[in-house]
Amino acid sequence: MIQIIKRISKFYKTIRGINRNTGWLIILNMVIALSQFIVYALINKNLGKEFLGVWSLVVAATSIGQISSFGFSNSLVRYLPEMLLNNEKEDITKMLGTVNFSNFILSLPILFLLYFPAIQYAAHLLNQPQLLIFKSVIPLSMAALFINNLFSVYSYLLDAMQKYYLRSVLQIAGWLFFLFLSILLMPRYRLLGVAIAFFAQSVLQFVIILFIINKRNLLQKVYPVHFDKASFCKVSSFGVKSQLINVLVIFFDPLVKFFITKYIGLTSTGIYEISNKIVMQARNLSVSTNQVIVPKIILHKNAGTGNRYFNQISKRNNLFSISAGMLILLFSPLAVYFFSSHDDNTLMQCVIILNLGWVCNMITSVHYYCCIGLDEIGRLVIYHLILSITVIVFYLGLSYYSPIKLLYFSVPSIALFLGSIYNSYALSKKIEISFSWLKSGLLLYFGLVSFLLLFMYQTESKMTTWLIMPVSFLLYICWILKQYKAEKLVNLNKTDAKN
Repeated sequence: MIQIIKRISKFYKTIRGINRNTGWLIILNMVIALSQFIVYALINKNLGKEFLGVWSLVVAATSIGQISSFGFSNSLVRYLPEMLLNNEKEDITKMLGTVNFSNFILSLPILFLLYFPAIQYAAHLLNQPQLLIFKSVIPLSMAALFINNLFSVYSYLLDAMQKYYLRSVLQIAGWLFFLFLSILLMPRYRLLGVAIAFFAQSVLQFVIILFIINKRNLLQKVYPVHFDKASFCKVSSFGVKSQLINVLVIFFDPLVKFFITKYIGLTSTGIYEISNKIVMQARNLSVSTNQVIVPKIILHKNAGTGNRYFNQISKRNNLFSISAGMLILLFSPLAVYFFSSHDDNTLMQCVIILNLGWVCNMITSVHYYCCIGLDEIGRLVIYHLILSITVIVFYLGLSYYSPIKLLYFSVPSIALFLGSIYNSYALSKKIEISFSWLKSGLLLYFGLVSFLLLFMYQTESKMTTWLIMPVSFLLYICWILKQYKAEKLVNLNKTDAKN
């Protein structure tokens, strides 16, 4: 009985902490976005778009290195909560020690081996001076990735404890340190200074999280390193499954950058990178808030209210996603001017095109997490395969038939749109209204405004373009207010009818 009361008490504290955790995750994403935005802008302004392109390839190559972790750390969120609930310090220590052991025995050698394919990847795309810069920066980036693998073991331990806010505060401090150090070192060490700042950030975060875990007295040893067969079977079974999806996610961005660099040049890769960073920030916020859908959809499925819950959350998410897309269109000219110190039409066109694809992705992020909660995770593997296959097929086709740059920037958005369609299809057997987002009048309006702006930037009608977006945004707000009043009136009528 006492054990049940303890479990209920811990469950209540977990539910009560969800808002705080979500809030800090949103702040973390905002800090990451701002830090990356400023650093990318400084690279672009002080070193030039070619250096930004080189750094973009470094980031892409480093992201591929994330496969070295095998997803073992991810599995800790699955197995640690129950161990923490029962205060099983020995089992917790065994599992963490096994993941730490795997990082040194498996991850570290793989990172060494991945260094050579990364150099070959860059050698096909860069000239000799650019390649020398890449070679000077990539070792530090790979080392930072390894430290991050070590850090992730303990960050997932905090997540398992429902201490997302504590992990977020720590990472916020790390990203601000990265920003400060990049600004300090870039004038003297150029791109290498950014890599040094990235490595220093990883070390700082790892040292601080070890101190936090030590203070909480959760483990028998602060940094256990040993092999436990039972723990390894658990983490490898779960980790390999989740890592398959992670690998497909990781390879999408480097794949796009490879084809853009190969067919339209390194400067275009820099343009794509800046545009993607501008657009992706809203998507990251959406992902942070939608993670809570997984346990809720399971409860509603058991209660037979899955369709009603999906309808409720998808309406809210659609409004957020399209509104975020409209805000990006409204404020992107300022962001572009901040990067380039002048009106860059190509950069703005790339932002508009990528924004279309990511808004569709944001809208169907609800579908994505519902698939996880409704045991359709296998379909998500197909979803990510569709993204990669679409990119390869379209780029190979464009290389034979079209030299138009904008079409190359359009390929990721086409892939994201097709993926969103499949995502809706994957959920259609469980949720009746999974395709309802395609009928949204707000989405149609957003698409029309986007294509109008794209046309205006193509014709270089700058004054007209600067006027169109504010007017379009005001009309959008009026439309939302009108819909809200109409829904409120309908609800009042229903209440009166019941009474």
